[in-house]
Amino acid sequence: MSDEQERAERFVERHFPEVSRFLARERAGTPVYGPTDPFGDEEHTPDVIVRVDFLMSREQITTALGIAWAEIAADYRDRGPESLAVVEVRHEVEAYLSVQAFHELGKQMERDAARTFPPEQRHVMQLLAEAVERAYPPQREAEERPVQQPRYGGGTVTLQTLDAGEITIDEPVWCTGHDGEQIVQRVDLTHVGSATAGEFAGVEFLPARISWGPFAELRPEPYPLADVDEFPGMDPDELRQLAAEVGTHAGRLYSKANELDRIRRGMQ
Repeated sequence: MSDEQERAERFVERHFPEVSRFLARERAGTPVYGPTDPFGDEEHTPDVIVRVDFLMSREQITTALGIAWAEIAADYRDRGPESLAVVEVRHEVEAYLSVQAFHELGKQMERDAARTFPPEQRHVMQLLAEAVERAYPPQREAEERPVQQPRYGGGTVTLQTLDAGEITIDEPVWCTGHDGEQIVQRVDLTHVGSATAGEFAGVEFLPARISWGPFAELRPEPYPLADVDEFPGMDPDELRQLAAEVGTHAGRLYSKANELDRIRRGMQ
């Protein structure tokens, strides 16, 4: 949990104890799904992303999906509801909820635009706009972090860190170096080796490399690990197990090729 999230939870607990107890009770053990996509309307350029958790019963979800399906069924003439993939179901439910919200907002904005507010109400609206700026600050250009200018020598490397200043650490022979890397916290310093990847039709797959974060705290790395694609760091045994599964899957692909060949021959 980030510091900002923790502060927000403490604020709710302090100022809205009943809401806090309700959320704790309702969310306990409740599975969470989504969001699948960010939703907005076409008329307004988004400034921020506002996330809301809906506590919904299955009846409410089914009703929302039923309404959405009635609207999109014409686009799915050759399909039935049973063919909807999981991500499609979730997308349609979330889209329905967002459409309803934006529809009501749009109607209120039209009503507000047609009204002439008295001075005291305009003052209140200005204060509310300032409150929005505090609660949803606009995106600011990210400051570019300075990059490393490492100094190598005698099996060590001297690097800059944001929290510990300049430090000298051992530099493994397999590490490709730190030139051009951004300066980070000490715990985030990482040695990275060269990548090994498969390649087919010019597309690389399953890239693998050795990495080591000697100062990592949340997930300590006393020894180097292997980073393969999106898998978390693996030790040697885990990497061998993955290699064995890749070999097994290669056989499955070969069998699938034979099946495809039979299907194609049957159509000739």
